[in-house]
Amino acid sequence: MITQVRPDSATLATLQSSFNKPWVTITGVIILLLVLEGQLLYSVRQESLTWDEGDHIFAGYMSLKHHEFGLNPEHPPLVKMIAAIPLQGMHLREPQLQNRYFKTEAYLSGRDLIFQNDFETIIFRARMSASIFALMTALLAFLAAREMFGTGAGFLTLLLVVFEPNFLAHGALVTTDTGAACCLLASIYAFYRYVKSPSWGRVAVLGLAAGIFFITKHSAVLLPPMLILLAVTELLRRRQAGDENRLHQRCGWLAPS
Repeated sequence: MITQVRPDSATLATLQSSFNKPWVTITGVIILLLVLEGQLLYSVRQESLTWDEGDHIFAGYMSLKHHEFGLNPEHPPLVKMIAAIPLQGMHLREPQLQNRYFKTEAYLSGRDLIFQNDFETIIFRARMSASIFALMTALLAFLAAREMFGTGAGFLTLLLVVFEPNFLAHGALVTTDTGAACCLLASIYAFYRYVKSPSWGRVAVLGLAAGIFFITKHSAVLLPPMLILLAVTELLRRRQAGDENRLHQRCGWLAPS
């Protein structure tokens, strides 16, 4: 015979109270983010260079050091430049530009920059710098879920993100995908907070998040239609709520005293 033991309400209240303490929340978030960064650190040291990472690293390096933005114009510069920041202090032997087609130039010169120098250090530093977008995505997911559904939901969301295989596979690569996910989430979350409590400060944060998205990936052109659709949905929801309140008031007036 199996006896089911259920915690009493006092025990649950104590656990929930401890769980909601600020220092517990902060410590838990920091630990999970460190676990995420540790997994990314472990994995990227064992992965070879992907197809377009060389282009991005070289384009970011040249943009920062020589203000050259024509090598990889099909992608905005933010992620590439962030990834190239740790390379600026290295004394790298730079390949000579040969005025080739920009995709060919970025691809071949990127390989030359990486493999004519200490390629393991270059790739590792660039990937670790790019992993900041993965950490920010995880943190934003926690904050959004916590504000919408509570601290427990925030930790559950963060836990799922930290151990999500696709996120771990791409989180530290020098590509625009994780950066785009981070900025999209930041923009939608900022819009949610503005709708929840409109203010000039919150609309400024929304504009900043959207602007950063546009210098991260060109697919940010899809953001304005998304926000418009969300705004229309919110207006319809409020209108429906107003109609229901008026209906309840009328029913109250008609009810016998």
